[in-house]
Amino acid sequence: MASSSDRIANKKRRRNLGVILRLVFCPPLGLYLMWTRTGWPRLVKVGVSALIAFVIVLILTPMTDPPARQTGGVRVVGSGPQVELLGPEAPADREDIDIYTPRRTAIIVEATPTPEPIIVYCNTGGDYYHSKNCKWVKPTTPSVTLLQAVRAGYRQCPECDAPDPESVS
Repeated sequence: MASSSDRIANKKRRRNLGVILRLVFCPPLGLYLMWTRTGWPRLVKVGVSALIAFVIVLILTPMTDPPARQTGGVRVVGSGPQVELLGPEAPADREDIDIYTPRRTAIIVEATPTPEPIIVYCNTGGDYYHSKNCKWVKPTTPSVTLLQAVRAGYRQCPECDAPDPESVS
């Protein structure tokens, strides 16, 4: 039969193996268990923690080189002529001619102001529309625009200076 010291040693070995496996496959949990549940020397714990931190930094830091520059095919802009000459070259003694090229200019159109509506007064059931100063206008007489009054069939009052319906456009 196994002695109690053998059982304790096996249990300790299994616990250490579990901590090591967790350190490999789940480092945060393995580090926590290593620092709280094992009796390892502090220097070993610090070394394992530093090693895991170094491995994580290596994994998370991309180890790629910057893309290599392509050689050739580069032309400096502005060093060559702006246009290619397709015909024969002009004679050297030819005089320079200025060519007029119109420039596009913005056309600014001002908005036409909306005319103020002409207000007239119409009595309910009446035939005429009136100006503000007519004797037939009371404080309760409804006010409408001249266009609305003409469309409703009202005519110009013969007794006041009501606006002419021809002024409606």
